[in-house]
Amino acid sequence: MIEELHPSLKATVPPAREYTSSFRGLPRRLTLSRLLAGQSHHPLSPPLFWICGAGALVLTSLLCLRLGLNYPTTAFALLGVIAFFALFGSLVASIAFSAGAMACLGYVFVEPTFSFEVSNLHDLAALAAFLLGSLFVTTLIWRVRMLGSLYREQAQLLDLTSDAIIVRDPNDCITFWNRGAEELYGWKRAEALGSIGHRLLGTEFPAPLEDIKQTLLRMGRWEGELVHTTRSGTKVSVLSRWSTDRSEPTFGILESSTDVTQRRLAEEAIRQSEAVYLAEAQQLSNTGSFGWDVVTDELIWSAETFRIFELAPTSIPTVDFVLERIHPDDLDVIRNAFEDAKQEGRSFSLEHRLLMPNRTIKFVKVVTRATSNQKGNLEFIGAVMDVSAQKRDHAELQRSELRYRHLFSRMPIALRQLDATQLVRLFKALRQKGVTDLSKYFDENPDFLTTCMDALKFHEANEHAVRLFGGHSSQGQKPSLVRTWQARPDTFRRAMESNFRGDPSFEEETQMVTWDGRVIDVLFITARVGPIDDFEISLVGTIDISERVRAQDALRKLQTDFAHAARVSILGELTASIAHEINQPLAAISTNGGAGLRWLNRPAPDLAEVQLSIQRMVASAALASDIVARIRTMAAGKSTERSLLCLDDVIAEALIFLRHESQSRGVSMAHHRDPSAVEVFGDRVQLQQVVVNLAMNSMQAMEDAQCTDRRITIRTTHSSGRVHFSLVDSGPGIKPEHLDRLFESFFTTKKDGMGMGLPICKSILEAHGGKITAANDDAGEGAKLCFSLATAAE
Repeated sequence: MIEELHPSLKATVPPAREYTSSFRGLPRRLTLSRLLAGQSHHPLSPPLFWICGAGALVLTSLLCLRLGLNYPTTAFALLGVIAFFALFGSLVASIAFSAGAMACLGYVFVEPTFSFEVSNLHDLAALAAFLLGSLFVTTLIWRVRMLGSLYREQAQLLDLTSDAIIVRDPNDCITFWNRGAEELYGWKRAEALGSIGHRLLGTEFPAPLEDIKQTLLRMGRWEGELVHTTRSGTKVSVLSRWSTDRSEPTFGILESSTDVTQRRLAEEAIRQSEAVYLAEAQQLSNTGSFGWDVVTDELIWSAETFRIFELAPTSIPTVDFVLERIHPDDLDVIRNAFEDAKQEGRSFSLEHRLLMPNRTIKFVKVVTRATSNQKGNLEFIGAVMDVSAQKRDHAELQRSELRYRHLFSRMPIALRQLDATQLVRLFKALRQKGVTDLSKYFDENPDFLTTCMDALKFHEANEHAVRLFGGHSSQGQKPSLVRTWQARPDTFRRAMESNFRGDPSFEEETQMVTWDGRVIDVLFITARVGPIDDFEISLVGTIDISERVRAQDALRKLQTDFAHAARVSILGELTASIAHEINQPLAAISTNGGAGLRWLNRPAPDLAEVQLSIQRMVASAALASDIVARIRTMAAGKSTERSLLCLDDVIAEALIFLRHESQSRGVSMAHHRDPSAVEVFGDRVQLQQVVVNLAMNSMQAMEDAQCTDRRITIRTTHSSGRVHFSLVDSGPGIKPEHLDRLFESFFTTKKDGMGMGLPICKSILEAHGGKITAANDDAGEGAKLCFSLATAAE
């Protein structure tokens, strides 16, 4: 149909019914139903159109009759009127006008005239011939109108697409130019029609134009990417599709083009970005890429490959240059690898060294894949990685491992490696159950401690550990930890609690059972190393401190003996005070005894007074006995057991010993008690020894300095769960250079001193969890010695 109007559209423009189903809101195409329904293309209303058509036929008939024209002439004139109105009216109107024209001819020119009766067969045949001729002409006009309407509608549809649609004749002259072409290229339809397509657009073809046309004639279609120049001079890339009818060599070409300029720009930007990222990635990973044409020995290198081989990027790489860079010791191996690759055409992978111009050595790894290039030549595509840093790191790791092995095996302490993988799993399961306090869990599940011991597997021990635990390295003994911790499972429990909390290490002095059954004193140290080769490794260090423990026991005994000697020495210094204290109750006993005898010797003995005198004698005897008991306790070789006591009471008892001594030296002593009377847990005799020793030192210092005002003030307070003791004298104070050494053994500032009094006080207080300090009084005169002890509640 449409090809009768424009044959070049036949092969490519689909029927109109295909477009009507694809586009919404467009005018429906002109069809037979619309023409038969009377739709026409004229400004007149239908009734007026019919009146005009009928009137024209009648007037034409009368005019021809008046002019005396014959039948054929009138018939021709009427046929012209019918054809005219057929151009604007419907097919029904055309048929009606044809019938009306036939009626006019029969009425006016057929005998009998002015009658619709036809008596002559010849006239009837003439009228029938006129009717058929007029129907033929109107039908032909209607078909032309229909095809023209279809062509216009399909042309409008082609204008709706954003693609550029161009139709060219066999001479490449443009015969159709849609709105998409106008918008893309800038030329209006009237300007483009009749022009040579590729000249107007300055087309850049991917292949010679003649080759493209040959492909089009052979295949009936061609598709490719073209570059056109717009009216403004801008280059646009289009994806062009050409179609033609191979059966008709003179048929035109339909060209449909899609603008892909932005897509190509985006793709180019992506390619450039990928190239940048690839170059950055290669630089970060020290990996270059290359291509090697085996036939031509042509090499293509990336920028990173140039950097690895330290060759200027403007230089041309060659196989000979590569061989020059290879370390002489690796050269034969690489030559053989190259030759095998050439002959067998197989991919290869190898590591070798490069000897650089500055005599430094690089380690590289080369991986290739064999393929064929566009020329059909064998080509290797590969990557070369600078692994020098990895090699150095690996060598350092090996040295580190070797150092660790040497340290592990040669350290003079017992080291064991334990596999804690199962223990880690146990702890993980506990955390998943919501367990946060392992100590509480141990209390609720006592058997879990043994489970933890069994979960730790013996992995390795050094020679010192084997000797310490009484085993033999050749026997490969792997004893259970249950027996090892048989003597002190509490230490193992605390170690597990520490591990569960996430502490990196744990340390404690404890006892262990050796593999041969001995119980030894050790310093137990454990550290979690972490995962190594899928194992959770714990490193356990064990130091035999049996000798040290024995030495500490001996030292404690020596300190006890020395403290005893110091107490006896103090008693020696306090002989006068002791005699004075004992003489008082003895004198009281004598006085009360004499008084009692006198009351008995009276003529009338006063028994009440005698009884009172005897009670006083008993009290004085008890006082003397108590004084003697204190002296014996202080002189004894053993201290009393620790108990709850009030520090102020201990101080008061100590001051009783010092009363006569302070009076004879002219020292006034003041004791300010803590009103709360908080108790501490301690050894009464040892704490008395500390107070007496500190007070005696102050008295001697004030006497040596010949101080006129001699005072000692002792004060106790408590805060933050501790009882605080302070002794302040009015003596010369402590020289600044002596403050740091005051509690050192054998350091003394007295001519006949031994330098053990204050160190013994320090040891006693530290054994009670206390701490002693010495300073000069804040008021600016005298020495100040302080210590603190934890309250019994703490």
